Amino acid sequence: MKRTTLSLAVAVAVLVLIAGIATLTKPSSGNAAAPAAAKQVPVQRADAVCPQIRATPGAATLYSAVAPGGGADAAGGEAVLAKVADKAEQPGRLDAVGKPKSVLLDQPEIEALGWTASGAYAPGFAAQSTTRLGAGPGRGLSGAVCQAPGTDHWFVGTSNAENREAYLYLSNSTNVSAQIDVELYGPDGQVQAEGGRSLVFPPGKSDNIRLKTLAPNGEVAAVHVLVRSGRIAAAVRDQNGAAGTDWVPQAGRPGRSFVVPGLPQDATNVTLVMYGASDTDTDVGIQLAGKASTFTPAGFESATVKRGRTTVVDLGDITKGEAAALKLTASRADILVGVRVTRGSGETTDVAFLAPTPALTGRAVLADNRAGGTLGSLVYLTAPEGPAKVKLTSTPAAGDTATAEVDVPAGTTVAVPVPVPAGAAQFALTVEPQAGSGPVHAARMLSEQADKLPMFTIQGMSPARDSVALPTVRGDMAIMVPEEPAAKAKK
Repeated sequence: MKRTTLSLAVAVAVLVLIAGIATLTKPSSGNAAAPAAAKQVPVQRADAVCPQIRATPGAATLYSAVAPGGGADAAGGEAVLAKVADKAEQPGRLDAVGKPKSVLLDQPEIEALGWTASGAYAPGFAAQSTTRLGAGPGRGLSGAVCQAPGTDHWFVGTSNAENREAYLYLSNSTNVSAQIDVELYGPDGQVQAEGGRSLVFPPGKSDNIRLKTLAPNGEVAAVHVLVRSGRIAAAVRDQNGAAGTDWVPQAGRPGRSFVVPGLPQDATNVTLVMYGASDTDTDVGIQLAGKASTFTPAGFESATVKRGRTTVVDLGDITKGEAAALKLTASRADILVGVRVTRGSGETTDVAFLAPTPALTGRAVLADNRAGGTLGSLVYLTAPEGPAKVKLTSTPAAGDTATAEVDVPAGTTVAVPVPVPAGAAQFALTVEPQAGSGPVHAARMLSEQADKLPMFTIQGMSPARDSVALPTVRGDMAIMVPEEPAAKAKK
């Protein structure tokens, strides 16, 4: 037999063998095996960017972080605080897993800083910055949960009104350049934003944009940062003269049902701001989950939110001496929500901003909590459906933890002081639903009474990012067999 004939015969035999194996191993289209569930593995890296600080002289900012641990397969690693513009400059780092640590920077102007946690420090990692200013414009406490860079950010509840001073802070802590658009919305729809298109942020760049400069001719109540390429960290700080200041939390994703926990019992004013995120107008039902039940407040049964526009509802002192949460239900279209809270009266007030939170599906962690003297930390727990049972754990930098278990009746809000570890003035807080608990939403208020000024800031709590799904991979010999002509013709 000629060499050419022999080679052809061998090649045909190999193809027949492969086709036979593929036929035996390829599942039939009618009885395809269900894909295996993705395996959950501990997070190996966590990034948290703390926004640039621009305050008046006398301000001081505390940067707090904790790596609660718990990743059974995670080991080694570190958690380091560094400048976004120069990662070689590192003002702080965690000493150990499970022990919080804080770094105080006693200066009014601070560059954007970012935490990077790896290995055993990454699962559940949480970081926060808290700025204190005792007097003058922007006085009070303002707190921001340091966030990972993302591609889509919404902030609802800010303003560029004459008596307000709001800034958008942007930072690129990644190694890839980012291009973004900034969109602004108000009661009349989208507001022309001069210079808000195609902004380029190379790695390490941070900047702040005054909303009044970006939109000098239109009223603004919602900010959308849309990342066209790369990722960016975004934050909004809103100051109302000497009446108070705080960071506006991200509003999350559009939806039709929201719970906004954390309304203090002594709130003197609550302002609800909503944005119509769909192409249809909608009515929104307003309820309050209070001490005894969930009810519809008289005079504020519902509000209409128009598509592409913001709606502001002044709820006044709606809590009437009871800690509460807002429960909002849109009838026909998706919305976004933000809330502004005022405590105090006259010339002694401070403000905080709230956003909807998801129900806790696991532990939630906040790094900065205080106790002692005029400082205090209070947790708000809301169970919108069935009864909930929650465990609170406070972890100091040194010494033993303090714990408390809290029962929350269905449809109510409970406000409880955070358990304080012996001798601790500062500590991390973990809130964790217990077995059999119904859905529960949580927020924490950090407060300080300075003379007659009730300084405070409130942070909503979300499930910690402990693990990620590892995609399931399986072998499939069928990919080696060419499609039959008939199959191609059907496509």
